[in-house]
Amino acid sequence: MIENLSKKRMVFGISCLILLTIVVLIIESKWMKAGSRRQEFVIENNSTCWQRETYEVIKDCHPCTAFEIASKSQGVCVHTHNKEVLKCIGGEIVTRSCDRVAWLDERHYWSFQISLSIVGTLSAAISFLRQKTLNRRTMLKIQRELAPGSVDDSLHHLDVPLETFVVLALYRYLEINPSNVVVHFVQCKATSNVLRVVVPRSTIRGDQSVNFIDATNTVPNDEHPALFCQLPSISIERINTIVSGLCGVCRRLTKEHIATVSATSEGLLGFKGNTLVAPADASLWTKFCEVDIIRCVEDLLTLEPVASSLPHELGQFESHLLQPLKSHNIYKLINLVNNVRISSDEEHQKLVGVDQRFDFHANHKFAEGYEKTLADLILFICFDVIERRLSKDFFRKKFPNTMEWLERVDKDDDGQLKRVCNEVMPHRDGQPSPLPWSSLAELQITIPKEFSLYKSDTKKLNLKGDQILTTNQAEVVDILRKVSRIPTDIGSTENDWEANLFSWDTVPMDARPEGGKLPPARILRKRHQLESLVNEVMQLANDGSIIVDFCSGTGHLGILLAYLLPGCKIYLLENKEESQQRAMERVERLALRNVVFFQCNLDYFTARFDIGVSLHACGVATDIVLEKCFAQRAHFVSCPCCYGKLYNLEQVTYPRSSLFQRSELLLREYFCIAHCADQTHDLASDRTNVAKAHQGFYCMDVIDRDRALRAEELGYVVLRKRLKDETCTPKNRLLVGIYGGGI
Repeated sequence: MIENLSKKRMVFGISCLILLTIVVLIIESKWMKAGSRRQEFVIENNSTCWQRETYEVIKDCHPCTAFEIASKSQGVCVHTHNKEVLKCIGGEIVTRSCDRVAWLDERHYWSFQISLSIVGTLSAAISFLRQKTLNRRTMLKIQRELAPGSVDDSLHHLDVPLETFVVLALYRYLEINPSNVVVHFVQCKATSNVLRVVVPRSTIRGDQSVNFIDATNTVPNDEHPALFCQLPSISIERINTIVSGLCGVCRRLTKEHIATVSATSEGLLGFKGNTLVAPADASLWTKFCEVDIIRCVEDLLTLEPVASSLPHELGQFESHLLQPLKSHNIYKLINLVNNVRISSDEEHQKLVGVDQRFDFHANHKFAEGYEKTLADLILFICFDVIERRLSKDFFRKKFPNTMEWLERVDKDDDGQLKRVCNEVMPHRDGQPSPLPWSSLAELQITIPKEFSLYKSDTKKLNLKGDQILTTNQAEVVDILRKVSRIPTDIGSTENDWEANLFSWDTVPMDARPEGGKLPPARILRKRHQLESLVNEVMQLANDGSIIVDFCSGTGHLGILLAYLLPGCKIYLLENKEESQQRAMERVERLALRNVVFFQCNLDYFTARFDIGVSLHACGVATDIVLEKCFAQRAHFVSCPCCYGKLYNLEQVTYPRSSLFQRSELLLREYFCIAHCADQTHDLASDRTNVAKAHQGFYCMDVIDRDRALRAEELGYVVLRKRLKDETCTPKNRLLVGIYGGGI
């Protein structure tokens, strides 16, 4: 029925009907003009007495017979197919053509009127019944809402975290087929930031494709792969993959929507499908959508009426929307929007008409730029909660640009996303409860003059402004003197493996470095790197061991282990979607059945495992890997990398060991050592500063000794080795940790 259509579609349908009516009138008008031309009546017997004499019609206009028309035996039947009989006053009887048959027109008229009456009666009856049904439904709904203690049997209420609300709303908005993406709720520890959502109770009855599990009544199966990561997560059984992290899950849902519902929605994933594809630790956009805005909403949900300020993320986004638009294909966009042909900024400045020039501020319509993307959907769902908490009037007054953006996103789909948010978390439930206006008036709001999510995250390394490290050799020497006074041994030993525990000749192509499409010059070096780690792991592993290849990239190490250790389960954990896709293709060609892929950040991984491995995990990632191993009391084999990219995190701080923490080293001096550890270069090169390279190797040993001491404090025996061929990479240190001192 038309009342169920959106406003845009309703207007479109009515416009089509009006246009059709105009076309019919035009065509009918032309036919009437053609039919009103002067008739050259043909007279039977070639008599025209009726033109000279008075006559009477003795037989009214009536249709010619089919034979008369087909045979043309009577000329009067050729033109109009109708004829009438006249009698002149002189007694002569003639036949002439005529235009209309009165009784035939009358019959057609009454047939039309009767048909119209029947259709009108049926339409009225259907409308009456439809209105009666709608009224009954409305009354039942009102009665259920007004009745004390009443419960809507058609709906099921669940308390969920904010991330789950975002995923549920997106799941409903993208019209995901329940038979393709199965949704489960699991019991988890309650927090103060839960939201009450509504899901159809029909989906938890019988053998439904989508199973919503009541978190208060069901204890989940801890062995389900989806629970091996921080929720929300997606388990894709056909490719043995678990995706965790809000943006990763939302991207998978969007891809499912594009593949099965609407291929035209491909623009939601942005230019070349790169929207939110980078992990949160590498992309400011992903971090804002996955971490910052979630923290902002959670802070608002627990904001006390006596609070002094609003979360700073609100001001950051308001400021970002004021910045000029940036785009990968900006000149293509300018040509499309302004109907011009330019390819450089110089050509753009030469455009004569002001209206031809691209307004970079006015065209910053959506979060990432000119077109709506998945980032807009995630942020809109979050801001819907924020708007309920702060009130629409307050939001419009204090954050006008954000409010205009919200209205543009809402208008883009005729309010569909807004309706979905209200369906999943109805307004009538009174959540989240709005803050009183008196409290809002006292809140301090900070909107930075220049803040852009287009810029790179300079805080990622915790080295900004005057904190950027600038070292000179004299300063480094002084710092290393302090290191020499720490009562511990610093250094690494040569690798003691005389022969590999496996033969490359028995390894298929896709399990060798060549299968990862490495350049020929890197293949041999990669083989040497893999040999040192694989030998250690093969000695530590038993049948049934779970081995995690952290930061697995395209799978060089993990795939080789999966082939050589078929009795072990291998987890390949990588947060870069493209790299993991290449690893999946290699595993599929090898037909390996003991590999599970995890697409998520290191922080999100929570599964149990026995051995953790990492080959050149960048910077602080090595220490996060070690912390994961410590938590599971798992053995580890780790080859660190990018020492200069160490920085303090909430879960990882430096120095790592209590011995180094008690030393006279300052934090800045510790990071200076890490910075120098990256000054290692190929000693065979004529351009290498050999003295500085050896100093760099020593600094690597200093940082790794601190790491080893941290592990030893937790009950590990740690071997500090070097890779078998030390020239295969400048970052050639290897840490082997055995929990409890043995296998």
